[in-house]
Amino acid sequence: MARSRMTRRHGWATVALLCAVVSSAAACTAATGKPAATEAKAKATASAPSCAGGAVRWTSVHRERRLTEVSPVVNVRESDGGVTFHPGLVRNIVAQVSTSDDRVSAHQVLAALTKRLKRWDVDQLAAPGKESADRRRNPVKVDFLGHAGRFVEAEAVQAVEASFTVACPGGDVYGSVTTWFGNSGASLACGVNPGTKEPWVQEAYRLTCGPLRL
Repeated sequence: MARSRMTRRHGWATVALLCAVVSSAAACTAATGKPAATEAKAKATASAPSCAGGAVRWTSVHRERRLTEVSPVVNVRESDGGVTFHPGLVRNIVAQVSTSDDRVSAHQVLAALTKRLKRWDVDQLAAPGKESADRRRNPVKVDFLGHAGRFVEAEAVQAVEASFTVACPGGDVYGSVTTWFGNSGASLACGVNPGTKEPWVQEAYRLTCGPLRL
């Protein structure tokens, strides 16, 4: 029974007026609400040598399927035939890329990660800010004709967590990345050991059917 599918306009006018009546560039900067320290940092970053060509070295890469949705238990009779399940949210995975230097871009990191993972393109990995809970999902219909029991449907994504360093002019840049891709599903029968060592399947069973019998 198992399956797998894998200007506001007046605001700008006010700023322009303030800049017109003051004599120094520093005062004009203050009027626009940009702190001097922030502006100095931005200038320093812009003038620093680029890290775009720096090699990304992975210090750790961990990938696993992680449970994201599971349905309530449905009691099925032998004569029921097709049964529709409505998986509910268990976990939301939010993609993010963090670095110690803004010169290293998220795209640069994700492009390097796809090479490390192999078989996937960069556009298949969730970009920073993308949530697994927002991906397109539909109710799951399974044909149970001739089978009876208590059944559950579970969904998962491939989650990746990694840390890295990038060789940049002036020293290494450090960072970490969390992303996800793909989709997997499983049909579980309560009272029947799912027969897999994958933690996400076992978690789905315990959450809905109860303790897993060894």
